[in-house]
Amino acid sequence: MAGRAGWWGAAIVLLGLAACAEQKADRQLETARVEMDNGAAMAALKLLQQRIHDHPDDVPTLVALGRANAQLGRNQSAVLFYQDALTHDGNCVEAEKGLARIDLLQDPPRALQRLEDMKRRFPQDAQIWNDLGVAYDYARRHQEAQAAYYRAMKLDPLLVSAQNNLGLSYAVSGQHEQAMAMLVPLASSADATSRIRANLAYAQFMSGNEAGARQTLMHDMSPEQADKVLGTYSQLKATSRTP
Repeated sequence: MAGRAGWWGAAIVLLGLAACAEQKADRQLETARVEMDNGAAMAALKLLQQRIHDHPDDVPTLVALGRANAQLGRNQSAVLFYQDALTHDGNCVEAEKGLARIDLLQDPPRALQRLEDMKRRFPQDAQIWNDLGVAYDYARRHQEAQAAYYRAMKLDPLLVSAQNNLGLSYAVSGQHEQAMAMLVPLASSADATSRIRANLAYAQFMSGNEAGARQTLMHDMSPEQADKVLGTYSQLKATSRTP
């Protein structure tokens, strides 16, 4: 009886140690995600290094490695991790979204094809609709882009990136009043990002308010840097007028 009790106690200890190790691994993954949310992809990779060693086929870890590498501009490495995740889980939507975002940078037509397929399979995923809007804007299908952004906003009213992208789409398509109405409140909020302010500056410049655009840009950069960005905006404006 005593021997059995001793064996059972040892088993409980081992199970407890395993549970603690798994909890630590889960914390590593969650902390890595937080690091990436804060733009610290290299710190995330260091956290993921041990986890992937212990869990080489773990899909969430592979997806996290894909995301971290993508943030660092290591797109080919990111693709390999995303594809590995899909090998183990063919319906891993986060891996598919990661591949689509890389395609938006490297091959927008392929991204559009991928995202149109994804929105049919995952119609309630707001991020897919948001990314699809970006793909439509790249293809100069601005009305479809704006409809996709709005669909994303309906699915997730807190998805600020969809509102930001919608404002930029209005600006790109010459709908300046709508662009300003969308972007000014976003840029005035306490949690506004430099990307939101850059989009507002673009809308201001395209509507003829160069001074306002320069002032908006200088919130995040020096006057010299702002002038360079305005020069880029000027080239884009000239290009948009070319038949």
